[in-house]
Amino acid sequence: MPTVQTKAKNFLKQGLDKLNRGNYPGALESFQQALRIDPNFTEAYVCRSIIHYYQGNHQEAIEDCNQVLRINPRNADAYNNRGLNRVALGDYKGAIADFAQALENEPKHVKAYLNRGYSRLQLEDNWGAIEDFDRAMRIDPQAARVYLQQVADTLNTKPGAIKDTHQQLVQGLLVEGNLRYESGDYQEAIEAYTQILRIEPNNSEAYNRRSTARSALGDYEGAYEDLYRATVYYLNEEQSLQATQVPMVQTTVEDYHQRGLEKLKKGDFQGAIEDFNQVLHNSKDGECTLSQRFAIALTCRGFAYQRLGNNQRAFEDLQQAANLFSQQGDVKSSQHILNTLKKLQP
Repeated sequence: MPTVQTKAKNFLKQGLDKLNRGNYPGALESFQQALRIDPNFTEAYVCRSIIHYYQGNHQEAIEDCNQVLRINPRNADAYNNRGLNRVALGDYKGAIADFAQALENEPKHVKAYLNRGYSRLQLEDNWGAIEDFDRAMRIDPQAARVYLQQVADTLNTKPGAIKDTHQQLVQGLLVEGNLRYESGDYQEAIEAYTQILRIEPNNSEAYNRRSTARSALGDYEGAYEDLYRATVYYLNEEQSLQATQVPMVQTTVEDYHQRGLEKLKKGDFQGAIEDFNQVLHNSKDGECTLSQRFAIALTCRGFAYQRLGNNQRAFEDLQQAANLFSQQGDVKSSQHILNTLKKLQP
């Protein structure tokens, strides 16, 4: 005859199988069956608290965790689960205390480090969050990276859920880099942005942010190189979007523009200047699309002048471009240019 403990464990196993398949009602019933057989079965309480958490019954989940801790005050999973439910209720300080207790009882509890890091972010303790994420990375790099990917939507300022796993990784790295930068850990921020660029070599945001981090370390040459790439890629993306939205009448001017961009990328800066001269000569002020093109051409020509060592001409072109972008309401492009001007000023 199977013992009471064996019967309870069988129901626990059934419940876990159902939980893994997303059958929450079935899993809940199995865990309750296990607890009817053995009212002191702490694993069943912990598992039932998970079901309550998924179903939004946070107070019931907390009570299950409390019951575990009455039986075994050193159960790290119970503290971690109770902390998660406190996070869901907005009690970040209480959650942090629970995660800390979980870690005191089990110093390598990766989920407790990650969850405490997230909770610290909500209280704007960025440095504390970075320390927790770093510890989790040292214990289980894969689990920590997956976690950062999953919470990227919450930590990122851009709205909308990210479904693609490739983009989740990029956004997770962006979050990591931003947090490190804000905490003054500029070298590690640069490494995070560099990892993004290994995945997406044309990611203008990663170039722009790495430029800022390099400036903070006094690497102005590297910072300028990144800002140059960020601006060229960003303006090229903007121009491609406009090309799909607005029928271009002056195809010759568009040809000069595209040819100038290609020469910039290849390092033919004198040739790029000649092509953008044609764009500027043939563009007319007063028309919205041509005015936008005029500003982009000025920006690109300014970068080409700078790469040839003519900072005065570069400053003049970029200053005019920044003013034009600002007049058109394109604040992001204007800011890109203003960041560059700060580095060109004597």
